[in-house]
Amino acid sequence: MFDAQLVHSELNGGTVELYSPWFPRAGDYARATIDVVEYEGSAGWYIEVVPYHKNAEDSGDGTAASGSTVSRSTTGRTTQEWGPFKELVRYKFRVAGTEQAAAWVLFRMLTLVWFDAA
Repeated sequence: MFDAQLVHSELNGGTVELYSPWFPRAGDYARATIDVVEYEGSAGWYIEVVPYHKNAEDSGDGTAASGSTVSRSTTGRTTQEWGPFKELVRYKFRVAGTEQAAAWVLFRMLTLVWFDAA
């Protein structure tokens, strides 16, 4: 679980991108759920989560895993299936707003539900 994170977007419609720490995979695929607890900002803001993965011996930021992204622009939960994964996994969070003032979002990533390919 990636719990209770508060992230601000940049002023004047900018985007903020953050990475979580690397963690070992626990299966070939995962179901990920983002829970947006609270936000400030009107129309035009969103939070997007992209899974990245790599093998332990690889350097660099890794590559985006297949399964697209999970995103929200309101409170509540959204779930997305991701995979297959290499040995290490992490999240890339992107928070953006189109307002003149900075928007913020309080969110958490629920514990991944891992499963293997049949």
